[in-house]
Amino acid sequence: MRRTQTPKIFRAGILAAAIALTGCVATDSTDASGGGGDAAAAATEAPDDIVAADIEETAAVDVEVVTTDNQESHFDSDDLEYDESEVVSVSLDGTSATADSPAVSVDQSTVTITAEGVYSFSGALDDGGIIVDAADEDDVTLILDGVDITNADGAAIAVMNADDAVVIMADGSTNTLTDGADYTFADVETDEPNATLFSTADLTIAGDGALVVNGNYNDGIASKDGLAIEAGTITVSAADDGIRGKDYVVIDGGTVTVDAGGDGIKADNDEDVDRGYVQINGGDVVLAAGDDGVQAATDVIVIDGQVTIDAGSVSGTGRALQGDVLVLVSGGVIDGTAVDDAIHSNDTVTIDGGTLTLAAGDDGIHGDLFVTVNAGSITITESFEGIEAEVITINDGAIDITSSDDGLNVASSEAAATAADPGVAAEPGVPVEPGTEVAQPVGRGGGGRGAGGAGGAGGAPVEAVGDYYIYINGGTTVITITGDLDEQGDGIDANGHVEMTGGLVVVSGPTDTRNSAVDYSGGSFVMSGGTFIGTNVDGRNSEGIGVGSSQASMYVTTGSVMSAGTVVHIEDADGENVVTFDPANDYSVIVFSSPDLVEGESYDVYLGGTVTGDSATDLYEAADYTAGELAGTVTATL
Repeated sequence: MRRTQTPKIFRAGILAAAIALTGCVATDSTDASGGGGDAAAAATEAPDDIVAADIEETAAVDVEVVTTDNQESHFDSDDLEYDESEVVSVSLDGTSATADSPAVSVDQSTVTITAEGVYSFSGALDDGGIIVDAADEDDVTLILDGVDITNADGAAIAVMNADDAVVIMADGSTNTLTDGADYTFADVETDEPNATLFSTADLTIAGDGALVVNGNYNDGIASKDGLAIEAGTITVSAADDGIRGKDYVVIDGGTVTVDAGGDGIKADNDEDVDRGYVQINGGDVVLAAGDDGVQAATDVIVIDGQVTIDAGSVSGTGRALQGDVLVLVSGGVIDGTAVDDAIHSNDTVTIDGGTLTLAAGDDGIHGDLFVTVNAGSITITESFEGIEAEVITINDGAIDITSSDDGLNVASSEAAATAADPGVAAEPGVPVEPGTEVAQPVGRGGGGRGAGGAGGAGGAPVEAVGDYYIYINGGTTVITITGDLDEQGDGIDANGHVEMTGGLVVVSGPTDTRNSAVDYSGGSFVMSGGTFIGTNVDGRNSEGIGVGSSQASMYVTTGSVMSAGTVVHIEDADGENVVTFDPANDYSVIVFSSPDLVEGESYDVYLGGTVTGDSATDLYEAADYTAGELAGTVTATL
């Protein structure tokens, strides 16, 4: 498998493990209270040996570099040019065919092409097919002009030998290819052709007509080399894979609709590092797949186009986009629904642009090693975990995550693969490998609890910390944790470290008292820029911004649970709005850090009131807010 495309990831310096940082609150008659006092005193740093590793600076995945590294598509626009006077017409007539060329032989309902040229077919074959058996250096073009070909025991069209094959649907024509559920082969060692439209050579499909492929035996369209789709309206139903190119599948245009029992589109060359990829440069692609929507032995690359996928209805494990080495999205519109992960790579996922709407039974976006978001709009409407990898880097873009477990999660890829396991029970005296999820004893409470129900600093049980990182350098990330699980997840969960230098993160966190808006137990959360605001119901894992941060923050507990929609409004001593937040979930903890906070300055916290208008982030301007009640005064701290 290719690893040369894997980007290097920036992990700045050696980060100290951190504790939750607590703001001081002077309460009035309300129940609001701070996490200071005993809680702050009880907070301790994680052991000195829990540190981050030095990693080289990030090298972004470049679309041009990736596509250059891959084998170039065979398609050339000249392949579609031909001299009308040299076209050989072949008339299909039910059980036979006629043509005026020595390169066309007819044996009952089997038509065989034996030489280079352009051949135009019209009519129907009730139980037969077209075979291309030309010389190795021959290029053969088949023009389909209103054909209806059915072969009960084999492929409708089989290119068994040629250099390049081109199938063109004539303008305005509708062409139908159908095979049977069982093929008859020459001997027991032969298993090809194995698709309704099959080619051993590079195959190009183009033209402004329509092609309907009914694959009852195995695949709908298959090439043992590369497959390029340039134009046309192509509709495929298949018992197994809809469209398969061994070396690659490249879609440059057209409308492609696939209903497959296996994968929708597939490239399965896992032996050559520059092959086995799927690239969508344009067109309208709609896939209903029993397993993966798009499956590539190396890369899945989406540069443009409209891609709609519903994956996993048969296997129960299907993914919308699965690239074993890389999934790279730089443009286009993707609407992906999957039983398993919506986007998955065994290595790296990079989002450089595009508009993605994803719904997943497991992770919205999963990279075993890396997930990087540099641009684009990502909406994850449903997921177990929103984005998961060993390292997550958010440099820009707009991300909206709804998840039942963690919104952002970094952990060992091996641990992630067994996430359904409740964890490894830690045995006294037995060391636990870094990154291993440790099962916590039932009923374990958080330490560092202050009087009056204050929580926060030091409240989370220390877990094994691994070399796993979340870097937030820009963009907007909104996370909402649903109540679908008895034990919900964290807004941000790092079995390692979080570093935030810019951007905006908004978390409507868990309500189950066992999770938090942010959880980095035993690791660190170092904040030097950007804005973070999150809420959760206070519990054993409640944490705030960590030690080592250069930007002030506050950790506030309300003393009682506030209902979802109870507005949080924080303003400075001059009455200027610092933040106004309308949480989507119940809460009793508020974690907030902003460049507008000044260490040692006091801020008034209001709870309740109303906001008007719509907000994609649940944050509002002062003009949209009608004041609630003053809950207390908070001092921002480092």
